[in-house]
Amino acid sequence: MESTTNEVWHRPFVKEHQQWCDDLVLELRLRDVPGPMIGDRLGEVEAHCAETGESPAEAFGDATQYARQLESGPPQRDTESCMTAVTSAGQALALLVGTAAVGPWARGEELSFNAVQLGALAVFVLVLLALPVLLGPLVRRPWSVGVPVLGLATLAAIGSAVGDRLDLPALLTLPPAAVTVGLFVVVLVIAVPKHRGLSRAVDDSRIPSPLAPASPESSARTVPHWAPLVLSYLVPAAYVLLGAVIWLTA
Repeated sequence: MESTTNEVWHRPFVKEHQQWCDDLVLELRLRDVPGPMIGDRLGEVEAHCAETGESPAEAFGDATQYARQLESGPPQRDTESCMTAVTSAGQALALLVGTAAVGPWARGEELSFNAVQLGALAVFVLVLLALPVLLGPLVRRPWSVGVPVLGLATLAAIGSAVGDRLDLPALLTLPPAAVTVGLFVVVLVIAVPKHRGLSRAVDDSRIPSPLAPASPESSARTVPHWAPLVLSYLVPAAYVLLGAVIWLTA
């Protein structure tokens, strides 16, 4: 995937004031501001600084605070981002449950879940669904927000791992072969629209500058065409690999 867009990252001004520009872009990204609009904001900053001779910090103050002034409203969550979060959570849940069914299938047993296991899966899905909303707080306050989220995810993983060792009645019993095959199909089907969405996201994430290119070389940038493909089909590939390992060791 080639792009001849005059992107901001190649501009000498942005490279000279890299940290300030990075902070501005990060805050605007967290507020779901489109790439072209971010490019316009950086273009305004560069044009002003070129005219006055000031640095961005001198002219506009802290980059994060300036970004919040530019976009004073609450961050807007677009429908596609929400759908990506939901489908990703569904893919992850299908991976967990589907590969968990491989062992019982190989041993000729039924797949069963008790209250602890079902609760752990529910917590895991809730954490995944909350990640788009928590992304900003996680970046700004990694310790106060990230540690509790990581602890909750770890607790869910422990509950899922040790739940079958507890002497608790099964609340849900399923045929493992049907679950393994059926959920693999689900994971594979979800990967198709996910690939399309990630490809559009790569295109939308570019930050073009409205200013003239600083040099002919600065107008070219290559985005790996395989990145959305790898990210989309990583879960199906992990499903097959993990399932094979579980089957061989069951």
